[in-house]
Amino acid sequence: MVVLLALSACTGPPPAPDTLFQDARALAVTPDGTLWVVDADAVLAFRDTSVIRRIGGVGTGDDAFLDPVDVDPTNGQTIYVADRAAGAILQFTAEGRLVRSISVPDVDPADVVRQRPSSRLGQPVAVAAGTGGALYVAEAGRGHVLEFDSQGSVVRVIGAGLLREPTALLTMENGTLWVADSAREDLQAFDSFGTPSMVIDLAIHGRLVGLAIRGREMVVAAERTIQTLDVFDACGQSDCGRALAHLEGNEPVRGSLYGGGFQIEPYRGVEFVGARLLELRPTRLNGYIVGPIPVD
Repeated sequence: MVVLLALSACTGPPPAPDTLFQDARALAVTPDGTLWVVDADAVLAFRDTSVIRRIGGVGTGDDAFLDPVDVDPTNGQTIYVADRAAGAILQFTAEGRLVRSISVPDVDPADVVRQRPSSRLGQPVAVAAGTGGALYVAEAGRGHVLEFDSQGSVVRVIGAGLLREPTALLTMENGTLWVADSAREDLQAFDSFGTPSMVIDLAIHGRLVGLAIRGREMVVAAERTIQTLDVFDACGQSDCGRALAHLEGNEPVRGSLYGGGFQIEPYRGVEFVGARLLELRPTRLNGYIVGPIPVD
């Protein structure tokens, strides 16, 4: 049985004028349904269409951002933000208090065991918390993923020689790390030891900007297309990771939750919240009711 996604515009309260994003870059959700959006200079938390928290902003303070590009709010108590220009992952509390700044070094994958200090910083473009205190960071300069321990030290380089342009990360409770590689146009899975376990070639093109998972379905968002995959059906066989459906982003999309207008905009991220699929655009967030349809 194949599962397809059925989409219909979600109705709700009209968008408030003050929720228009400047330049949204990433979307994440916590278990309580709170939405976290990385905007041009801050990270915004939404609940029931209202902004309940604003983290960061421009300025010279320790908690100010230079170029925030991704967020992982974990369980809602610890918030990690990737700042590419600062070369760091900033850790905040749920209340928005800065806990620490974790420098992302430019690591030579051949020298990671010796861990010699590097005076150069890397370019973090995606962040995802894993199990046991692990923190994964996609580093654009070298084109690999760095694993940090709970103390903020690099303990492993993942995907060296296998990845080229990692741009989105997703972790699972069993320790699996999924990496979306925009240059290779594929998804690669790594186990908790950093060993590659699966590669799925994608039928979409362009920069990959987001991953989300619900049950058997994984959603991969590129700037102009969203593709859904069944990544758990007959894994290891030829049909593992087969495409289920496509959503083309080159048409005006209605159902806006935050921000107005129906202008054509690229995708910036995707997330599941219950039965709803949310897709982030630069100036708005769209929501759709998503349901499984059995097909013989």
